[in-house]
Parts: sequence; structure tokens; C-alpha cells
Amino acid sequence: MIRKLMNNQKGVVFPMVMIVASVFIMFTILMIDQFIIDKKFYKEVEESLVADHLVHLAIKDVTAEWGEEIPKIIQGEISYPNGVVRYSLMKQEGPYVYIEFSSKTKNDREGRVIIQYDKEAGEVKEWLERQAV
Repeated sequence: MIRKLMNNQKGVVFPMVMIVASVFIMFTILMIDQFIIDKKFYKEVEESLVADHLVHLAIKDVTAEWGEEIPKIIQGEISYPNGVVRYSLMKQEGPYVYIEFSSKTKNDREGRVIIQYDKEAGEVKEWLERQAV
């Protein structure tokens, strides 16, 4: 009797296994696709953060050299292990100096920032980000 019940499956198990396997495979492919998209996004975010970090380092290095007197000509380039930062004086208005910093990472990610530096206080007052060209 038991043997007769086991043979009475009438082809139900194989289609059920195929349906469950298909759902599992589709879910796996979806997760792999999502992983690839996330990986590209995080790589872009990392490059953007590296470009910003280079600008921060350059601002700290450039302003650390100044005392109360700021040089008349401010222009130069600083090389770091992760990229290069160029800076140049844009204008001087009273106690403020506007300097543009342009960073470029090893992977060609660019970042541009203009800072407003207060000569009297000896600190950065405003940080204006610009879109990379």
C-alpha cells in the first residue's frame, strides 16, 4: 500500500522543483545585478571623497605658510600620493582673499573649490564648491 502511494505522484514534484529553482536563480541574478550597481556607485563616491580630501589638504598646507601678510601672487601646484592640486588667487577684497583650488585624482576625477580666506582672522570663512568642467 505504501509503495502504491509513493508511485502516485503523477508528475507534480518535478514542476515544483523547476519553479522553486527558477525563482531562486532569478533572485540570485537580481542580487548580482544590484551588487554591480552598488559597486560602481561606491567607487564614484570614493573618487569624489578623494578629490575633496586633496582640496582640504591643499588648503591646510597653503594657509599654514601664511602669517599676517599674504603674498601678492598666490599660485602653485601641490602633488600628493592620490593626485595633484592647483591653486591660484582670484581676487583680494579688503580683509578677504578668494582662492580657487582645483584637484585631480589619479583616476582623473576633478574637484573645484573657491575659498574665502579672512586675512585678519587667519581662517577660511566661506567654502564655495563649483562643478568640475
